Amino acid sequence: MTELPWTIDTNILVYATESNTSATKQHIAKQLLTRLTLSPQACLLGQVVSEFMNVVLRKQAMTHAQAFEAVDLFSQAARVVGASQQAYAQAWKLVATHKYQVWDALIIAICAEHGVKTLYSEDAGSLKRPLGVHVVNPFEAP
Repeated sequence: MTELPWTIDTNILVYATESNTSATKQHIAKQLLTRLTLSPQACLLGQVVSEFMNVVLRKQAMTHAQAFEAVDLFSQAARVVGASQQAYAQAWKLVATHKYQVWDALIIAICAEHGVKTLYSEDAGSLKRPLGVHVVNPFEAP
């Protein structure tokens, strides 16, 4: 069976790289990040990579040079996809109709736009399959 397109959310990248993350979360996040770099069906969203850079700089978890090196490495290891005007419109609609956070809604909309069927994220929101994207919390027991 062919693997469907999938991606990871910002929190996965942060947990994989931040030293003060619990060992269990860091292990799961690193496994997903490794799988992402090896899977031809996986991609990274430009929004997620940008959020990652913002988070690690705001938390002072990395220097600007280290953050740039990390996002540069991520973008070389996986296909990075962006958002169109339609994705923004879909995101704003999700915010208005389902009270999603703006940036979470944009991630969902970008996934839907690019045919990404699964998003691994700790932030599932009020819907489990918004815009047809299955949001899976990899840190939750099955």
